[in-house]
Amino acid sequence: MTNSILSKFFHLIKFIKESILFVPELTIAWWDLTKRIFISLYRYWNSKLFFDKIFFIFLFLQLIFSVLPWFSYEISFFENRESISLGPKLNSVFILLALLNFFFLGFWKSSWTRIWFFACQMVSIVFVIWGYLDPKRYFYDFVKPEEVGLGLPFYLFLGSVMGAFLFGYLTFKKEDEVLGRI
Repeated sequence: MTNSILSKFFHLIKFIKESILFVPELTIAWWDLTKRIFISLYRYWNSKLFFDKIFFIFLFLQLIFSVLPWFSYEISFFENRESISLGPKLNSVFILLALLNFFFLGFWKSSWTRIWFFACQMVSIVFVIWGYLDPKRYFYDFVKPEEVGLGLPFYLFLGSVMGAFLFGYLTFKKEDEVLGRI
């Protein structure tokens, strides 16, 4: 039994030694991969039209603001007041739509992506307005609506949805003009 434990100990030491010797090679490989990815993204970014760049930024902002909590309320525990932040009940819908829009329209252009984009943006806008009008049903249901305050990310999300809608339209219009000249 001692021989088995001693053997496993030496195998462990050998594994750790080889792992430590492998770290520099692994670091160089990851650095090279990361560098290639950023260079290709930079080249891709430079090939985009001006409106397309702004459109891409709005899609990214829409994704970021869909993840952040939109609402806050205060709760009292004895003498202490604590502020709680929360997202809407339909948060997964907003995140999924924003994520799919970001990847489909940021990196892939096709005839159906335009229809997809405008449909998703309209669904997002309808759900946001509907939730604003009836927050107990669509945004939160365990607190009183008068105790909840809208946070800055809610307005920034709504602004990014509107901005993406506008610059998506301008981008598609410009692409059609460029393709019409060919």
